[in-house]
Amino acid sequence: MSQSILCQTPTRGWVNLAYARQIQFRKIHIHMSWQFACRITWSNGDRETFFGKDAQAIAQTWKHYTKS
Repeated sequence: MSQSILCQTPTRGWVNLAYARQIQFRKIHIHMSWQFACRITWSNGDRETFFGKDAQAIAQTWKHYTKS
């Protein structure tokens, strides 16, 4: 893979979205409140979920990338 889609999250460090097979955004109910969440299925089949500011950073990076 020659291209990188780098995103720096506030609490989890750098994430390369170029290795994502699928990205899903949604609001979920956690601890009696709604939080923004991002679930990524990576190219190797592993899944990882990001919450709050991390999910927002990924959404912003992905939005910027898909508009280019």
